[in-house]
Amino acid sequence: MLLALALGATSTPGPSPAPGVVPSKVIPPGAVGHDISWPQCDKGRPEVGAFGIVGVTGGRPYTRNACLTSQFAWAEASPGGAAFYMNTSNPGVASLALDWYAQRAPNAACSPADESACAYDFGFNAAAEAFAYAQASTGRAAGRVWWLDVELDNSWSSTDIGANRASIQGSIDFLLRQPGVVVGVYSTPRMWARIMGDHRLALPNWTAGATTLADAIAHCSPVFSATGGPVVLSQWVEGFDNNYVC
Repeated sequence: MLLALALGATSTPGPSPAPGVVPSKVIPPGAVGHDISWPQCDKGRPEVGAFGIVGVTGGRPYTRNACLTSQFAWAEASPGGAAFYMNTSNPGVASLALDWYAQRAPNAACSPADESACAYDFGFNAAAEAFAYAQASTGRAAGRVWWLDVELDNSWSSTDIGANRASIQGSIDFLLRQPGVVVGVYSTPRMWARIMGDHRLALPNWTAGATTLADAIAHCSPVFSATGGPVVLSQWVEGFDNNYVC
């Protein structure tokens, strides 16, 4: 039911929960929250908004935001509470986080003959690492919205889009196994197409790229959906990262 609510697929009157906040808390359209992560560790943070989203990783999978505990407390103090996001990638054999071909769980088929299986394991276990770190740092990893940050800044295969898709699917599959977790995607249509091709996922979208509040409101249009799922949050940068509830 939480996922249905997050997608707005509910017949209950009134506003639906925005998947940038704790699923049990209702944040109306037009509200504005903020997201912060490791770059803000030494740069302060915005005033508490309607909700907060906190990065768990430190820019890449299998890295950590050293300020997660204090940043989570800041986000949790908002009316809508805190959500999480984690970075994603498909680095292939260039991975510095683990031995690429030694991965044997959850897909034991990982081998030079099945790169997609390795990519799936990488994504699945990256989400497991992020979730465990969030739980250890906050005690509140479950029952939250988790956003997958899919950006060109990280490593992706330019020739094997199927492996890129497998990595993202691995992260989705791990997170959806956790109690009360709702999964969404942070990206733009351009970045998503470069990384994932025409792959479609019926997941909530948090779209980036706007430069003003008015621009962010315009980006709530379905044409700015990266995955084909509903656009529920639109980000613009003005001092800090600001997020408009569509």
